[in-house]
Amino acid sequence: MKIASRIILIVAIILIGYGYWGAFTRSGNKVYDEMDAYFPFFMLIGGLILFLSFLILVMIMRRKAKKIRS
Repeated sequence: MKIASRIILIVAIILIGYGYWGAFTRSGNKVYDEMDAYFPFFMLIGGLILFLSFLILVMIMRRKAKKIRS
């Protein structure tokens, strides 16, 4: 489960970085103009969803580890 959470985190960081670059920077706006900008925007949203799922997964793992120790 630790490996899966780390993979989710890495993919989320990559998607967030790419989505931010494509949607909010000048060089990204030159590559993705007008309607094409939806692609990086949705990549950003997907990365944020993956990041939230990573946080939830880490909270679940910590709660299980705490129960095992008790």
